[in-house]
Amino acid sequence: MMKYKNELSGLLPDTVVITSVEVLKSAFRQWVAEQMEERTAKEKEVMLDEAYVLKRLGKSRATLWRWNTSGYLPCCKVGGKNCYRQSDIERIEKGMNM
Repeated sequence: MMKYKNELSGLLPDTVVITSVEVLKSAFRQWVAEQMEERTAKEKEVMLDEAYVLKRLGKSRATLWRWNTSGYLPCCKVGGKNCYRQSDIERIEKGMNM
């Protein structure tokens, strides 16, 4: 599919592309597989509680609250507790170490 995506990326939005049904089926199957893989990865996401995140990042609750309201570090409620995705914490840590 990437081959076709690169070939079509420079075309105008009103360009008509003629292709075979088999190519469309293949592209659709690949898209479905990618969507399922992404959904599975999200379901396996590790959630960290706020106390752990505070210690790990060395930040205050006020900072976590600001980051949540700005969208920089979204918070999720799990069982009434504020939790954060491990992938988001790792992203922030990489930015801090640069």
